[in-house]
Amino acid sequence: MNHLQIFLLGCVFLQIAYSQDAKPPIENTDSRIINGNLATPGQFPWQAALFFQGGPDSKFWFCSGTIISPDWILTAAHCANEADSVLIYTAIIDISAEVEPTAIENKFIIHENFSPDSLANDIALIRLTNSLTFDDGVRSISLSSEEVKESVTVTISGWGKTRANDSSISPLLNYVNLVTISNEECQKAYGDSELILPEMVCAATNPAPVQTPCNGDSGGPVVVDFDTDNPRHVAVISFVSDTGCESGLPSGYTRTASFLDWIKEKTKITA
Repeated sequence: MNHLQIFLLGCVFLQIAYSQDAKPPIENTDSRIINGNLATPGQFPWQAALFFQGGPDSKFWFCSGTIISPDWILTAAHCANEADSVLIYTAIIDISAEVEPTAIENKFIIHENFSPDSLANDIALIRLTNSLTFDDGVRSISLSSEEVKESVTVTISGWGKTRANDSSISPLLNYVNLVTISNEECQKAYGDSELILPEMVCAATNPAPVQTPCNGDSGGPVVVDFDTDNPRHVAVISFVSDTGCESGLPSGYTRTASFLDWIKEKTKITA
């Protein structure tokens, strides 16, 4: 896949056998998203931690997701692709804590035209068997019907690696603010006019110190106005350059608005 890598690519596979209702251990280090900020309880109530399991060796891999209704979680297609089940944790900051999962699910809807090679249509849904109960720590976020433009500050959050060469994801939820760039600028950075598709949006990597998502952040929310009374989900974390998270090249995301009709069709969410 020219110049791109999937954030997880089987996600820093946690290669130990576990029972279905027990998540693999996470290295408990004092680390954060690359030069990001530690989240506080209730700051990202729409965020879900997802431990996927699948394949012949029943490996675990990690992604994030976004609560979009009491019955649905939005994530990246490359996260749910080939998964048999997923452990879902909500209202959690420290994923190394020994707590029971909110749910264990196996109902995935992966976009019919998802391409693992080009990352076209990198979007998926998880159907919850039992509806979530919303409170201060758990609630959904509105999906934006407007395409996010360039030069917009967005907030990304996740438990991804804090350094490109780390062997483990972060146990603690972190976030960082980035600024979107035009698709033309993103194409120029990657040197390929066909690589960045219209349904994608890119964000510049903050320099000195580098601030960017990394492996393990896939599927997570990209939000505008997150610290206001009207936060909106504008994209799903999707890809980074295959030269590494700290290469300085833009990171890429799947636009929410481009798939809003698809989401509404599958979930029957009306707003």
